[in-house]
Amino acid sequence: MRSNHKTIRQILLTLAILPAVIIMFLSCNHDKSDRDGNNPRIERLQNLDDSISLFAPTALNDIQRGLAGAKDSMEYYEYLLRLANFYWLSDRPERADTLINRIINFVNRQDNGYYAQHNIYSTPRLNTMMASALSCKAARNHNFHRDPGKTLQFYKESYRLYQHSDNEKELPFVCANIADAYIQLNDIPNAARCYRRALFLVDSLKQPEHSNITLYMGLAQIYLTLNDFETAKHYYDETERFFDLMLPPMQAYYVNNLGNYYYFRKDYHKALDTFLRLKRVIIKNGMQNNFDMYLCKVNLADVYLNLNQTDSAQHYLDEVEPFFRKNGDPAGIYYCNTIRIGIATKRGDFNEVRRVANGDKDGEKDVQYSMVNIRNRYMRQFYEHTNNYRMAYETLKRDQSYTDSLEHNRSNMRSAEIMARFRADTLQLHHDLALEHKNAEIQRAHTMTTGAILTAVVLVLLLIMWYMYTRKKQLQNQVNIMNLKLNNVRNRISPHFMFNVLNNKIVNSGEKEASELMELARLIRTNLDMSSQPYMMLDKELEFVQQYIRVERYLLGDDFKFNIDVADDADIAKVKIPSMFLQILTENAIVHGLKGMEGEKRLRIYIARENNLTIISVEDNGPGFNARRALKKGTGLGIISQTIAVTNERNKQKMRFEISNREDSNNQIIGCKATLKIPDCITF
Repeated sequence: MRSNHKTIRQILLTLAILPAVIIMFLSCNHDKSDRDGNNPRIERLQNLDDSISLFAPTALNDIQRGLAGAKDSMEYYEYLLRLANFYWLSDRPERADTLINRIINFVNRQDNGYYAQHNIYSTPRLNTMMASALSCKAARNHNFHRDPGKTLQFYKESYRLYQHSDNEKELPFVCANIADAYIQLNDIPNAARCYRRALFLVDSLKQPEHSNITLYMGLAQIYLTLNDFETAKHYYDETERFFDLMLPPMQAYYVNNLGNYYYFRKDYHKALDTFLRLKRVIIKNGMQNNFDMYLCKVNLADVYLNLNQTDSAQHYLDEVEPFFRKNGDPAGIYYCNTIRIGIATKRGDFNEVRRVANGDKDGEKDVQYSMVNIRNRYMRQFYEHTNNYRMAYETLKRDQSYTDSLEHNRSNMRSAEIMARFRADTLQLHHDLALEHKNAEIQRAHTMTTGAILTAVVLVLLLIMWYMYTRKKQLQNQVNIMNLKLNNVRNRISPHFMFNVLNNKIVNSGEKEASELMELARLIRTNLDMSSQPYMMLDKELEFVQQYIRVERYLLGDDFKFNIDVADDADIAKVKIPSMFLQILTENAIVHGLKGMEGEKRLRIYIARENNLTIISVEDNGPGFNARRALKKGTGLGIISQTIAVTNERNKQKMRFEISNREDSNNQIIGCKATLKIPDCITF
């Protein structure tokens, strides 16, 4: 029979792979098959990058484990780069600076002059490492508005090196970072060009469709900067549909930009709701000490100011200003001073306005137009309150100049879009001609492949049906044989015979022995009744355990202590439990823990309630749980595990079972604890 099974499996396996073999053969005649370009090392590092982006609690431990187990210096510095990224995304971004410089120095030491001759590093792996380090360095500069020109230079060099790396998948995202750097430099047309280039790269590299999400977000930001609110809202709505697919930093970035959209539309109530949503997203993902939270709070301060809630605005401003000053962020300090001017104007503290404005004369040098525009608006309010209409007019002229600049950028973007569409149409025409030339050959190959697959599938299905029919007959025969064996066992020793023997023994025994035998008889009778039921009420199960303990107590001696504690809110008459579960746990505690043990033996069962769960725990003071020994001795833990697995398949709410050793303050084992958690709504 086993030989037949083996032959059948071999036939099925051969037929199962037959379609793949046929397809491969046909494809080889038509075109070369693509090799799998996946690199396990890169995948492992990318998984770690995802953990860092998700702020996984294990990320730092995974990095440290990778550093400790690195096979060579190259791998060590790849993990060191992840540590720098971890610190950059944490509340300690300054720690990343030293690590990034170490990584850059390491790559330069490995280069041996190759870069000077070829303008790239000697291996794709070194190019990847340097590109990643420069991206991290640029991101650090970008967030804290340090030397925007240098930031753009770092990103461009990173993009160029990624083109010669073993991780080209990063190219679209570095291209998007270049676009953000252009936005910081108020070069909107170039920013739009880079975002569209990033979208093209996502397509070319055949990356997942959701990779476009963050790029659409960047385009929305560009159109918002140009005051094209309708187009910006279109891209924000497209992004919102995929919000749950984003990593936490991207979620925060998106919600912050959406809040800016409502702010610049002067819909301050919706802006407030959006920035409060941003605050919830940040807290939910454990990012409350990161840069994103400080950016959120300074935006909240500005929104509260425009809603005339100056106390709330002052509260948030006082929280964030020390952070921007500590990190030397000129744009952040400029924005804080702008809000301080607005608060002082609304409170009529004009001397404070003059003090802040005079102390911040050079602050506009590295600031975006939109932020200068906000300052002009608050200063214009100040000038109007102090009857200085000439200066109010000057700020109005500056705003008009900014509007003219936006219109110029919009014109440039329209021209760039027209040219981009023309190039795309030309490329599409050449592409269509090339595809048309191959259509006939592809159609022939497709027809042959489809016919071969259908033939193979029909053969496989026929063999599977034959195998299932044969297997069903074999299983039915095995069930019949098992039933015959069980009936044979029942006929050999019936419960009536066993109880007759016990009754006869009880009649001819002394009082103490008769009492013990009576307890045993009751236990066996109850066991027979319970074992025929799939479940019992917890109070009945406890009664059976107490019967079992009364029998075992004769063997355990006088130093055996047993008690049952039931919480006041636990209604054990209404809780269902699989039959014999509690007895199995109690028996395991006695047999594997207490029996044969020197000194006092303690066994405790307690029932408690917690969040729609009934928690049943069995504790002993034995030598502790040894999984290998327990399995060798054939305890009922296997029965419990299998029963729970079958029951959980039928229920949305799951039963849980845990077994562990109890330890004292010195980490010494003082016994074993088995816990069963049963949901209220479970069915058996």
